[in-house]
Amino acid sequence: MKTSKSLRTFSTFRSFLLRIFNKEFLIFLFFLVLSGGFWLIMTLNETYEREFSISLRMTGVPRNVVITSDLDSVVRFTVRDKGYMIAFYGLDDTFHPLYIDYKAYSDGRSRGEVPVADLQRQINLQLSKSSKITSVKNGKFTFSFNFGRHKKVPVRLLGTVTPGDNYYLARVDFYPDSVQVYAARSVLDSIQTVYTERQHISNFTDVKELTVDLRKFTDAKCIPSKVRMKLYPDVLTEESVEVPIEAINMPENKVMRTFPSKVKVNFVVGAYRMQSMPKNAETKELLPVGFRVVVNYEEIEKSNSDKCPIYVISSPNGVRNVRPAINRVDYLIEQR
Repeated sequence: MKTSKSLRTFSTFRSFLLRIFNKEFLIFLFFLVLSGGFWLIMTLNETYEREFSISLRMTGVPRNVVITSDLDSVVRFTVRDKGYMIAFYGLDDTFHPLYIDYKAYSDGRSRGEVPVADLQRQINLQLSKSSKITSVKNGKFTFSFNFGRHKKVPVRLLGTVTPGDNYYLARVDFYPDSVQVYAARSVLDSIQTVYTERQHISNFTDVKELTVDLRKFTDAKCIPSKVRMKLYPDVLTEESVEVPIEAINMPENKVMRTFPSKVKVNFVVGAYRMQSMPKNAETKELLPVGFRVVVNYEEIEKSNSDKCPIYVISSPNGVRNVRPAINRVDYLIEQR
């Protein structure tokens, strides 16, 4: 019973295939493939232009020479030829790298230049005789070098770093914190700091570590070209300290007394920085080390006012938004 059912199924499927692949369909399919072939041949026989690229490498660099400004790593050029050759050039591994001999193009002092004509000549060796290079894209085919002259230069952050709400950037560390810069003497003398590529980092509350590229110099090379950077955010707190008021620009024969003699100074500081600020050993109160509040005798003498303005002219590192609790105080000037 099952064998009979299978035979009927096979017979039905065979009839279906015969109806599809009948003589008329096969003729249609043949002419479709034939016309597609003619179209492809005509298309590939047309002339086209397309851009390609070849790797560019320098060889023969002596051990005592440091290349401070490299050639471009690729040469981009446009080729005109029949479509089938353009399609062939588009295959992987069609072009081999171009090798430039350092000694052939170096001036022996500090610079070298590779003529575009020399590059084009090497590219032509890898092209069919029917192919024509219509253009070589403008690239950097010059290089600079020195014979090991260098100096150590510190690394600094370039960009904006904004931690999360109620945090501030307490510290930035680099590993290494300095790099060796290789360049000619005139270039080295002008380089005092190496900056990172511009950074835009925001909304973080934990220590953040990342690897960053260093900005490139013209005719100079940094080793290493990348560094690790650690960003340390800290929680902001509102604090205050009592600071003595100091008179400045006073004549030698006069003394100024202010009432009060001290003023409360409010400021914002990170919690970690606050721990390291000097405090009274017994009371644990914050000492006014690094803060300076002054009144200016010359300003008072000109104004003849009953009260004198006070100014905060210095504060410790890491402290921000510093302001006195009051802006004016009473005073008394006495003769010595």
